Amino acid sequence: MTTEISEVLQRVVDKASKVANRNAELQSKVKELEEQIDHLQETLAALQAEHADFQDQLQQRNLALTVQSGSPAKDTYSEEKIAELVREIDRCLKLLSA
Repeated sequence: MTTEISEVLQRVVDKASKVANRNAELQSKVKELEEQIDHLQETLAALQAEHADFQDQLQQRNLALTVQSGSPAKDTYSEEKIAELVREIDRCLKLLSA
């Protein structure tokens, strides 16, 4: 009976050791994946900023081409920008006349 208990106890100890080793492996993998997430988030933020810069440059280019060609704008950005500036001028004039 004592040998049976010893064998069962040894199997439990072996399984616990395997579980502990697997747990350590998984914790290491989690840490590695968290580091990858941090790196990818930094890369994403940089790419989003670069994309925003390119969008601004494209809008400025389109506005410059429209002004240079003297033709009506196909895109609405120029019209929207002009309308926005006119509204701002109107607000300033109202403030000056008040």
